[in-house]
Amino acid sequence: MPSSSRKRFHKTLGFRLTFWYSSIFILSSLTLSIVSFAFVFSTMRDNRKAIQLKLAEYRSLADSEGIQALAKTLAEQRNPSRRTSYFVRVVAPVNKTVLLSNPRLWEEFDFMRFDDRQIDKQWHYFPSQRDTGLLEVTIARLANDQVLQVGKSIQDREDILERFRDTLFATMIPMILIGLGGGAFVAFRALRPIRALIDATRSIVETGRMNLRVPESNHQDELDELVRLFNSMLERIERLIKGMKDALDNVAHDLRTPMARLRATAEMCLEAPANAEQYKESLATCVEESDRILTLLNSIMDVSEAETGTMRLKLETVNLAKLIREMVELYQYVAEERDIVVSMDCSEDLHFTADFIRMRQVIANLLDNAIKYNRIRGRIVISGRVEGHQTVISFRDTGIGIPAEECPQIWDRLYRGDKSRSQPGLGLGLSVVKAIVRAHRGDVEVSSEPGVGSDFTIRLPAD
Repeated sequence: MPSSSRKRFHKTLGFRLTFWYSSIFILSSLTLSIVSFAFVFSTMRDNRKAIQLKLAEYRSLADSEGIQALAKTLAEQRNPSRRTSYFVRVVAPVNKTVLLSNPRLWEEFDFMRFDDRQIDKQWHYFPSQRDTGLLEVTIARLANDQVLQVGKSIQDREDILERFRDTLFATMIPMILIGLGGGAFVAFRALRPIRALIDATRSIVETGRMNLRVPESNHQDELDELVRLFNSMLERIERLIKGMKDALDNVAHDLRTPMARLRATAEMCLEAPANAEQYKESLATCVEESDRILTLLNSIMDVSEAETGTMRLKLETVNLAKLIREMVELYQYVAEERDIVVSMDCSEDLHFTADFIRMRQVIANLLDNAIKYNRIRGRIVISGRVEGHQTVISFRDTGIGIPAEECPQIWDRLYRGDKSRSQPGLGLGLSVVKAIVRAHRGDVEVSSEPGVGSDFTIRLPAD
């Protein structure tokens, strides 16, 4: 592996996870083994001390109260375990046994080979008849010149410790391999969603395809939740990019006409003979087209501000009936040209909190659409009411209606249905309406039937 690749590998999260998991596993295992060895060694080393303490206790009892008291004490110790039981024997001169505490546990040891001439030795060892154990005995002379023997069954100390060390060394290499293998496996499984995220992100960066998604698992863990959120983010980014592309296409299309008119008007004015009246008319046309462009750009900015939550609202208490009446009066002349009757059904004391200028824009856009797409001698009813904790404003018309498949799209920026392309407009009115209503923490919806009419309903939080 090249040095640069090794350096990159050492910096990867998978390597660090494997290293830390393996290190912790191996160190924990070694610590446990060392502690176990120290415990076994300490236990075996303390075996003699326990025998000596028991010898001193029995010797004191025998010297002070006699052999019978010692025998009684030993008889009271019933059913001792192998770990806590002791071999006790009192020997008279000429190797005659006076007292023997010889439970079934000690029958396997050949303790009868003891000679009282061996008393000068402090420790004596008696092997079992099947050579499976060892009896460790210490002795002391009593006041009546008898010998007290106290011992305990043990395995060969050095043999046990040697076997324990061999076992530790034999298991160390497999333990290290298991730690490394387990760490690599855990790191591989844990980082699988991360690698999928990296692959998907790299593909998106290299190809620009926003329709790629990361495969999801059913583990329901934090990494799976991250994958789902990442896919949701990709879907939202894809929709936003598509919306931006469509919006830019529509803006370019809608700006082309007024810009072409501006250029044509300016060229005609420059090529025509000097005439103040024609100059004035050309400038008026340029101003009109400029206003059209500015209106388009301002509407797009309003929608963007509302969607990003940066639209500034000057909230105040608004009289809904007064606001609707002003808009009806403003559009009365346009409605009368098409013989459309506009009526309102709203209580005079209905108030709500909103930005007056923005809500004026909302009602103006909806009323303009209701007139523009209504039939001759049609009707428009604007109503206002309170439902629960909401102020509801509805615009019901008898116009051409909206096909069901187009209803979700009419709120998109610069969208214009097939039936509306013959009417003047920018395709931003309903987008502005929805954006402003959403900025007021409200909602707007439409129900429509082609050839019958439409009903636009605004729901705003009531005071």
